[in-house]
Amino acid sequence: MINYQQCIGGLFHQKRELLHGLIPAEWYIVKGRTTVSSVQNKSPGNQREFEPIHLKEKFSYGLGDVACNVVFALTTSLLFYFYTNVIGIGVGTVGTIMLISRFFDGISDVLIGHLVDRTHSRHGKSRAWILWMMFPYGLSAILLFTVPPASSMVRIIYVFITYNFCTTVVYTSLNLPYATLATLMTRDTDQRSVINLFRTGMSAIGNLIITAITFPLVTLLGNTQQAWIEVSIGYAVVSIVMLYVCFHNCHERVNKETKTRDGKKVPLWMGIKLCLSNPYFILFFFLTVFLSFYEAVTGTCNAYYAQYILGNRDLCGALSSFENIPQVITVLILAPFLIRFGKRNVALIGAAAAVIGTVSLFFNPTSISLSLFACVMRGIGKGCFRGAKYSMLADIIEYGAWKSGIRVQGLVVSATTAGQKFGSGITNAAFGALMSMVGFAGTAVINATQSAMLIRIYIIGNILAWGGICILLLFYRLDKIYPRIIADMQAREAAE
Repeated sequence: MINYQQCIGGLFHQKRELLHGLIPAEWYIVKGRTTVSSVQNKSPGNQREFEPIHLKEKFSYGLGDVACNVVFALTTSLLFYFYTNVIGIGVGTVGTIMLISRFFDGISDVLIGHLVDRTHSRHGKSRAWILWMMFPYGLSAILLFTVPPASSMVRIIYVFITYNFCTTVVYTSLNLPYATLATLMTRDTDQRSVINLFRTGMSAIGNLIITAITFPLVTLLGNTQQAWIEVSIGYAVVSIVMLYVCFHNCHERVNKETKTRDGKKVPLWMGIKLCLSNPYFILFFFLTVFLSFYEAVTGTCNAYYAQYILGNRDLCGALSSFENIPQVITVLILAPFLIRFGKRNVALIGAAAAVIGTVSLFFNPTSISLSLFACVMRGIGKGCFRGAKYSMLADIIEYGAWKSGIRVQGLVVSATTAGQKFGSGITNAAFGALMSMVGFAGTAVINATQSAMLIRIYIIGNILAWGGICILLLFYRLDKIYPRIIADMQAREAAE
C-alpha cells in the first residue's frame, strides 16, 4: 500500500520541517528508495538549486503552458478544420503545407535551442524569451484566421506564411525557452515532477477549454470567418496576460553555463553532437514523435469524427472533455505514484490503458458511448505519460551533463518541440493524403468509403501511437540511477 505521507515528504523534502512543522523531517525519505535529497550536497554554492518551490511559482509556471496551448490546441485540433471547411482550401493542400512547414520547424528548434543556451540577460536565459515573445505570440495567433477573401493561390500563400510565422518562428521561440525554464528552476527531480505536474494538469485544462468552447463561441458569434477572428483575439489577449504572470513569478535558480571544460562556449555542432551521443535524448525525441502523432490524430480527426461518424459536430467538445478531464484528474493524484513506482512505470501503465481504450472502438466505431470510453482511457494514459514526461526530460539533461561534463539544456529541450512538430506534420500530411485519396472535399457530405477511411485513421493511428510509446518506455532506465548521477555531479562541482 502507498504511504502518502512518505510520498509527500519525497516530493517536498527539506532539512527543516515543512509547512511550519506539520510535516516532520522523517517523511523526506521514501521507504525503500533513496531520493535526491538524501544524497544532495548542501554547500552554499548549490543550496539554492534545491530550495523548495512555492505554490505561487508552480501555479504561474503552469499558466505559461495554458497560454502556449492556445496555439497548440488551435493548430492541432481546429485549424485543419478551419482551413478546409471554413476557408475552403483542399484537404491535401493543407496537409502538404503543414508537412513542409515542419522541416522549417526542425531547423528553428535547433537554432532557438542553441540561442537559449547562449542567452545572457538580466532576466536570465529562458525568462527573457517569454517576455520578448508574448506579444508576437498573440499577434501570430490572430493572423492564422485573417485569411483574405482572395484567389485560391493568394489564400494558400497567406496560409503558408502566417502558419510558419506562428509555429516555426514565434511558437518555437516561446515554447522551447518555456520548457527549458523548468530545468533552470530546480535540480531536484521530485520538485521538477511537481512543477511539471502543474504544467501538465493546467495545460490539459487549457486544451479542454479551447477545444470545448471554440465551436460554441464561433456559432454564437455568427459561424463566419469573422467569428473565428474575434474568438482568436480574445484568446490572444488572455494568453499574453498569463505569459506575463509566468515571466514575473518564476525564477531561474540553476546557473550552469553551457561551456566546454576549458571555459569556452559550446559551438552549435558540438551541442548537436553531445545530444546525439545521449541515448536518452534520442529515445525522448521518438517518444515525443509518437505522442505528437497521437495528439495530431485525435486533434485533427475529432471535429471530422464528431460531424461525419457520430453525426453531430458539437460532440467534438464532448470528445475533448471526456479526454481532458480524466487527464487533469490523473495528474492531480499522480505525484505519490511517481515517487513510489517511478516515472517510467507510471507512464508505461498509462500508455497501455490508452491502447486498451482505443481497441474497444473496433466493436462499434459509431457508438457515442464507446467513443467517450476510449477518450477517458486515452485521457488517463495521457495524464500518466505527460505527468512524467517533462520531469524525464530534465533528468535526461542531467544525464547528458553527467556523461560529458557539458550542459546543453536548450538543445536537449528542442527534442520536445522538434519531435512534437515532426510528428504532427507527418500526421497532418498523411491525413490529408489519405482523405484526398478517397475524394474528401472538406465541405461535402462524405460517402461510405470516406467514412471507413476516417474510422481507420482515428482508431489505428491511436493504437500505433500509444503502442510505440509502450515499446520505447521499456528502454528508459534513468529512474534507478538518477540519485547516483546527482551525487557524482555534486562531488565533481565541489572539487572544482
